[in-house]
Amino acid sequence: MIFLNAPIMQDKIIDFMNSYNENGLTFKLKSKNGMKLVFETNAEDLEAAAKAAKNAIHAQPWGTVLYFQAGVEK
Repeated sequence: MIFLNAPIMQDKIIDFMNSYNENGLTFKLKSKNGMKLVFETNAEDLEAAAKAAKNAIHAQPWGTVLYFQAGVEK
C-alpha cells in the first residue's frame, strides 16, 4: 500500500487515483484518516508506485500547484 498526505483537494485525488490505470497500474482507496489517504495497489514495487502516483497527480491541471507527500505504507 502507498499513502498520500494531502491537506486539500482530497476528493479530486481520490477520484483520480481510483480511476487511474496506466500500463496496468491501479490504485484503490483503502482508508482515509485526516489528511492521510492510503491506497492499495497492484504494483510489486511500492516505491515506484508512490512515485508514479505523485507524478500522475502533478500532471493534472489541478495538481500542478498541490503540495503533498507520497510514500510507502508499512
